[in-house]
Amino acid sequence: MSLDRHFTTGVLRRKPYLAATAVLTAAAAAMTQMPLVDDLGFEFAFITAAIATFATGVMTVHLVNGWRRDGPQADGPRNARHSALLALLFGLSLSTLLLPMAVMFVKSWISGFCNVPEGLAFFVLLPGISVLWSTSVALLCALATERRRHATLLFLGVMFLSIGISVFRLATQPPVFAYNPIIGYFPGPIYDEVVVITSTLLTARTIVLVSVLAMVAGLCACFDPSARKIRPSLLFKFRGGGPAGGISRGGQDGGSATTGMAMRVLFLVSVAVLAAAYVYRAPLGIVIDRAHIQQTLGGHRQTVHFDIYYDWNTISAWNIDLIARDHEYQLARVIDYLEVPPPSTRIASYIYASADQKKRLMGARHTSIERPGSDEMHLNNASFPHPVLKHELVHVVSAAFGNALYGGSYWIGFHEGLAEAVDWQDAPMNPHEWSRAMRELGYAPPMENLLSMTGFWTAASSRSYTLCGSFVRFLIERYGLPAFKKAFPEGAVEEAYGRTTVELIAEWEAFVDGIQLREDQLRIARQRFIRPSIFRLHCPHEVAALNDRAWQAYNARRYRAAVRDFDRVLELEPENPSALRGLLWGTYRLADYDRTESVALLIERPDQTVGLLADAQLVRGDTAWKTGRIDDARRSYEEVVNLQASADMSRAASIRMDVLDREPIRDTIMTYLTAVTGHWRLVLSVRDTGDLAPDYGASYYLLGRWLFRSGSYEQALKYLSKAYALGLPGEVVRQESLRLEAMAHFYLKRYEQAAETFGRLATVAGSGGAARTAEAWIDRCRWYQQNGSDGPTSQASRVR
Repeated sequence: MSLDRHFTTGVLRRKPYLAATAVLTAAAAAMTQMPLVDDLGFEFAFITAAIATFATGVMTVHLVNGWRRDGPQADGPRNARHSALLALLFGLSLSTLLLPMAVMFVKSWISGFCNVPEGLAFFVLLPGISVLWSTSVALLCALATERRRHATLLFLGVMFLSIGISVFRLATQPPVFAYNPIIGYFPGPIYDEVVVITSTLLTARTIVLVSVLAMVAGLCACFDPSARKIRPSLLFKFRGGGPAGGISRGGQDGGSATTGMAMRVLFLVSVAVLAAAYVYRAPLGIVIDRAHIQQTLGGHRQTVHFDIYYDWNTISAWNIDLIARDHEYQLARVIDYLEVPPPSTRIASYIYASADQKKRLMGARHTSIERPGSDEMHLNNASFPHPVLKHELVHVVSAAFGNALYGGSYWIGFHEGLAEAVDWQDAPMNPHEWSRAMRELGYAPPMENLLSMTGFWTAASSRSYTLCGSFVRFLIERYGLPAFKKAFPEGAVEEAYGRTTVELIAEWEAFVDGIQLREDQLRIARQRFIRPSIFRLHCPHEVAALNDRAWQAYNARRYRAAVRDFDRVLELEPENPSALRGLLWGTYRLADYDRTESVALLIERPDQTVGLLADAQLVRGDTAWKTGRIDDARRSYEEVVNLQASADMSRAASIRMDVLDREPIRDTIMTYLTAVTGHWRLVLSVRDTGDLAPDYGASYYLLGRWLFRSGSYEQALKYLSKAYALGLPGEVVRQESLRLEAMAHFYLKRYEQAAETFGRLATVAGSGGAARTAEAWIDRCRWYQQNGSDGPTSQASRVR
């Protein structure tokens, strides 16, 4: 099976090799003009792997067919080695990747590198290993059949079977990620921007390499050189040498019997490794099914309408009781709004302990998922009430009038817009008001684009979800729910409304443009919507990974490491708001006040978002207090209050500004407020300020808030009620005190008192979003009061 120089050099000039190289190079050139894939990173490696697998596989079939046809003239009768052909084919396949990589390397160099080592690693792991696998499969297909056409069809069949298995798993099992020998790795939702090389990816690609080794060893053991094809029967036939021998034969022509035995042993060992990998595919994190997720989470709570699977180790019995009851409450609200009957079977709800656990088990870190057509949703554990539970329930329940394929709408703008329209959030603004702000600020994409799949997903999620939610709510409120239900499954707008989509959009735009907004609302909206889509960002994955790592370091109080990573983010994206905020606070925690001031100056510019401006002023105020500049601190805190960036920032600044004038307790309260965490010694010191200033309500508020966050609701009520009676600095602090008091009653299952306190909050808040949110809580309290349990069959158990 040796190859002479004439055959080898001739291959390089043949059409299959040149065509494969040209296709991949042209694809790389085209990708340099495509957003998100125009860098030496994951997406480029992913798409290249998909194309290269087919291109090199078809090339291999053609080349092997030419070798079989021309082999008697090219090959000599002696010193045959399979390694010659294998080395040639693998070398040719890998060489087709060199020009595409060079093209993208030059493009990345021109536009600015993101992470060259990781980009090259992705390129090796995905297309590099994929072409080895496809070449091995194509070689087996070519040697197992007589004709090139049959070999090509067999190869394509194997490729599509592999893809089909992955698609089937994605469609029928919870995970939204896939490890596949062709593409390498599909990470899941596009909104999860952190895509890095993990140990699971390395394991999966190692398994693919083992499968390549198994195919090569099997080929060497089963190849019949006289017929130039593989015969599986030869695998267990031990032969002696002979003049026509292959690698498994003895003698000069075929190598040694020892080599043949080694190939058989290598084949069997590789198959054993692959079998073990298949058996442990779920623990390895490569192929995960529903049963493995349930077993890993461990907890199971059953209610009338739900099977809730939750992390047994992190979610307490008290918390799961609260979660279970809220599932039933939100379902009742959804079916009431949509005018549909409750589901006939229980809905499966998976509550993961953390975003990292959810990413590991089902592939979506920060994206909540409802499985279309499966009555199943996957959520991160979050503070009560869960921020997206109602949204995901709308997707499940709307299947009652959705399309036949998966129970949703083929118009993604209707599909997600309905969920936003039902899960209507009023504070600090509702979707109609947010939409008005986007249109005024110039951030709103055309609505007709958002209704389609490509338009919706390529826009920034904050914009597309909000705008579509406003549009759908407008349609339902103006034309009624039945008309929308008719249009929902397939986007049959003209049939349902008697108007074109363009006409309906014009009506919605006129409605939204009639909303009047204050200047502070526009400032908040600008902060919310200024970040563009991932397709318009430079180095989005590298920036997201560095930011994620930096904030993890910050939260672990490793401030130097955090600052180092935030600096790296700002080198790639100088205006990244998360990194600017992290750098500001990181340098402050390091007591590097000169650097903190330089970051604050960098943040302060006329077009900066209001949230970052408030952060800069708050940190300036805290720094001024620490360095004894009380008047400077007061001016900074006043600026934070005037900015009205958020209720949290306004509360923090209001209390700081108020306590600056109370010298006997100032240092104690300020030390507590500026500490990293509320250590119990600091809490005790705040409690002791009651002896020095018994009429100071903010001290009682801070103690009540700390007790509330610690779960001591009965004790918290005593301090919060006294704080409100004594008086608190600023309207936002008074509203928060009432909210905490109402929530404490709610957690203690005193729903009547909770509703009464929320009513007081609604009165104090006036007519804005805070008041509407308080009214929604009153509705929740009434429902909880009328439905004392989450169902007669409710029970909690450990999944075995």
